Amino acid sequence: MENEFDFDLESRENFKINPEVWLHTLLAIMGDKEKQDEAVRQIAQKTGLSPKETRLFIKTTIGILINQTRAN
Repeated sequence: MENEFDFDLESRENFKINPEVWLHTLLAIMGDKEKQDEAVRQIAQKTGLSPKETRLFIKTTIGILINQTRAN
């Protein structure tokens, strides 16, 4: 299965995300128990992180995105 989020590693410096869109998406996923469980399962499977580490990763990412959107 091909990853939808692949990007050219040669142009990593130019890779940007829209923090507001990602924040809204992550909040929507984490606010829905079924979607949250599925996202955690998939991320844990693909990264080798435990589900607990994956949830911490997502929560940390949300915190970073909140700070970025506040700064804008």
